[in-house]
Amino acid sequence: MKKQLFYIITTLCFCYSATIPLQARTWTSTDGKQMQAIFLGIEGENFKFRMRDGQEIVVPSSRFKKADREAAERLERIGDDSFTLASAKKIDNLLATTLVKNGYKSFNKPLPDDLFVRRVYLDIIGRIPTREEFMEFALNPRQDKRQALIDDLLLHPGYASHLFNYFADMYRLHDDTYDRGIRMEPYTQWWREQLQANTPYHKMVSDMLLANGNLGHNPASGFILRDTGMEFDAFANFGQVMLGMDVSCAQCHDHPFNDDLQQMDFYRMAAFFGNTQRTIAYSTKTDESMMLNYKGLPTQMPNAPPGWKNQFLTFAETQKNINLKDQRSNWFKYYLEALAWNVADNENMTTKLPADFLGKGGKPGEEVEPRTLIKPAAKMGGKTRREALRDWMIAPDNPRFALVIANRMWGRAFGKAMIEPVNDFSDDEIRNSAQPQTLAFITSEMRRVNYDLREFMRILYNTRAYQSMATEEEPSFTRKYYFPGPVLRRMRAEQAWDSLMLLSNGREIDTKEGRDGSFYKALLNVDFNTITNEELWQRYEIWNNYRGRRMAAAVAPEGDINSPDVRNESDLRASALAQPAEPASLLDTFGQSDRIITDQHNFDGSVPQVLALMNGSITNNMTGNYSKIVEDLKVLDGPDDKIRGTFFTILSRYPVDDEIAIGREMMNAYGEEEGISDLAWALMNSPEFLFIQ
Repeated sequence: MKKQLFYIITTLCFCYSATIPLQARTWTSTDGKQMQAIFLGIEGENFKFRMRDGQEIVVPSSRFKKADREAAERLERIGDDSFTLASAKKIDNLLATTLVKNGYKSFNKPLPDDLFVRRVYLDIIGRIPTREEFMEFALNPRQDKRQALIDDLLLHPGYASHLFNYFADMYRLHDDTYDRGIRMEPYTQWWREQLQANTPYHKMVSDMLLANGNLGHNPASGFILRDTGMEFDAFANFGQVMLGMDVSCAQCHDHPFNDDLQQMDFYRMAAFFGNTQRTIAYSTKTDESMMLNYKGLPTQMPNAPPGWKNQFLTFAETQKNINLKDQRSNWFKYYLEALAWNVADNENMTTKLPADFLGKGGKPGEEVEPRTLIKPAAKMGGKTRREALRDWMIAPDNPRFALVIANRMWGRAFGKAMIEPVNDFSDDEIRNSAQPQTLAFITSEMRRVNYDLREFMRILYNTRAYQSMATEEEPSFTRKYYFPGPVLRRMRAEQAWDSLMLLSNGREIDTKEGRDGSFYKALLNVDFNTITNEELWQRYEIWNNYRGRRMAAAVAPEGDINSPDVRNESDLRASALAQPAEPASLLDTFGQSDRIITDQHNFDGSVPQVLALMNGSITNNMTGNYSKIVEDLKVLDGPDDKIRGTFFTILSRYPVDDEIAIGREMMNAYGEEEGISDLAWALMNSPEFLFIQ
């Protein structure tokens, strides 16, 4: 009886779709009947749905047509797309309304399939598609193939890899920030892992703001440790990336362009980090370099029992014959410094106004109480300063946090943000932006998806606006850009690098791993309360054996520090390399940031870029003798197919008749293999290769 009732219910659901939410996906049975429902997941051989009235039903998967079964398998991995598509449609409606009001007929022309597939590969996973990937999409007859490709790419390992490149620039990730053997690889790897796990953005920010310990205890502490010794500069960067406010001017004087931002405001906000200790400091007076007041008490090593450092030094001198005055003991001292380079709250520390303070509301040398730059105020009751700051930052009524990251992610998709520069804009610029209603909506959407960046980008990529032809005219600084489509832009340095790595090595680059900081992290992951002096000494000896860059490249599988694997970095995606790339490398040549200042990646053209593509070592490997491109095309028959294959491989599009004719001439003149090699070289050196249309 239950089985019969089950089939009666599911049959009725297919017939009466009026009871379902309007934004729900339409599902079609094998006999052509339709229903609209929210997909909840796969349970054995059945699909589970939620109806408009909230009722949950289970339907045998065999009852659906093949396309819907395939869609269910995709949605099982990434989630139902009903609200995704409804949000994308809402964005399009808001954009279109403002476009029409400002003299536009509509969006730019729809993007054809060949340009679409190349754009989404570059924008989502940071590289061009392979010939096989291009052909698979081009020959796919399904109507929802664009939605399916977007979802597949958002689940691809390259998604996190490419997103990492953006955040590495934004948060200035630098493996070799300090000398003396101190490195940042665990923090860099923490970012990779968070993005791979699709950790919500506000959770990442929370973890960074509240982190304690050293890079071995908690790699997220790298956010605060990044600017040790330059605490006020660190706060200025914090304001740019999380609040969209460049407050650095107010460190020395009242802000010249913002009457609401005074010098005192800077120090009040910076005071939220005023009792955050980053290093060993034995001081009985104010540290003038950081304007931190220790209230006359000697500070202890963070996160270690009182006297721990001196006790271990005594052990090293008396039992291990370490002479701390001898320069040969430097690496021992460097290891100790790396252990001590950690974050803790120290209530004996406060922030004081500097001796040259000129602003209103305070006098040089006065202690400063924390206060937020913008309302509402942070609630301190029973919390540490950093906890109060974190709660204020990610609270739903914070007017900036969600807006800033939504605006940045919009800029990633469209090549131009709603408000620029993304790291410094006023409230007036928010109100007077070209698309204020859209900006408000995407801000609310960032909160609705709970800062799930993958779902947020999924919405943007599914808009008609994004899937429009690029605007070729460079937007003017004096006129508003209303987003009839993305702007034409050149690949980022990392996109160019990863595309070249793909052409020379194939898809294995997507999963090939490099350094991960695990060896360095394991050496520093010390419980100061339980470790014996002898055990710690053994860690120091391992540290000393792998010091320098060899230690940076060492990987300790499952934390085993006794037999690390030292990885030679080659043929890796940009995100898996040392951060940032070496000066004068191809990545540096094409504009990768040096990670000193926030958002310093540049897209300027240069002669070295031209030379790198014309006769650089990577280009020679791809188009010279034993070219991988030529080898891959040997499976194709006839010159015309190989010419088309070359275009599919390099430019992801079909060649026109004139281009086929030119390809034939090259093959007739130089032979098949050399002709294809020369054609590939020519296409790689064309402007079309480097631009995202």
